[in-house]
Amino acid sequence: MKKKIIIITAILVVLITLIAIPKSTYQKWFGKDPVDELPTTSSEYQTVFVVDENNKLTGVKVVVDEIAEDQILQKWELLTSKINLIPSGYSSPITPSTVLNNYTVENTTLVFDVSENILRSSGRLAVESLAWTFCNDDIKEVKLVVDGEEVKTISDYNFSKITKEIGTNFSYETSYLFEADCTTIVYYEDDFIIPVTYFYTDYTEYDFIISKIFENEISEVSNYSYELIDESFVIKFNDTIVLKDELKKTLVDTVKFNMMVNSVSINCVDDVLYEQTFVELN
Repeated sequence: MKKKIIIITAILVVLITLIAIPKSTYQKWFGKDPVDELPTTSSEYQTVFVVDENNKLTGVKVVVDEIAEDQILQKWELLTSKINLIPSGYSSPITPSTVLNNYTVENTTLVFDVSENILRSSGRLAVESLAWTFCNDDIKEVKLVVDGEEVKTISDYNFSKITKEIGTNFSYETSYLFEADCTTIVYYEDDFIIPVTYFYTDYTEYDFIISKIFENEISEVSNYSYELIDESFVIKFNDTIVLKDELKKTLVDTVKFNMMVNSVSINCVDDVLYEQTFVELN
């Protein structure tokens, strides 16, 4: 009986010892390198517009645990108190200690009531960051209020409105600025959004948009045509072109930003890239 108890006790000791040995030790014994377990990553992200190392405004994807119910507050925090979540190489032009007291949406204007720390932000870049982060199909303008007064100056930069129409990342393709037209192309590159406002002459806006977006896809200007049909923008190419998703997004967002159209299509009405939907109110 005693012998049986001793055997059972010995077996239990061996089992406990085996369980306690780390996995990496087994891998060394059997000639296998330990494999680090991959950390779990979130698939959720918010896009905010910050500046890169060259002070260019760029839309970056910031990983978050979940999309908050209050997305305006979530994006504000990513630009300020949670700037540590912004990808390496990018920074927020908003003073991180700026406190958001509250905000309201009045028609199509987003009004931020903030602390005076906002006044020490990076001038025009701060204004552009707010415009491109928060303006969308529903919000067309952002206002800042400090101690009940609307802010019109940040650092040494004076402005009248905070909207996307003020432009960003300026590129000058003509020296005749007083005669120039300006158009903003919204480029999608990998996981980044890079808006560029061009000043140019000798083009119609439609031709400039098409030539800029498709400059690596078409060899000559004569290889395409376009027409507006019932507020629909239709581009027709003589050559066969396969559009990457990024190019489609660039075209759609650029056309929506610059033109009053209800849809965008390529070559035929069946290949619709964008079509505005309307809600009928009874």
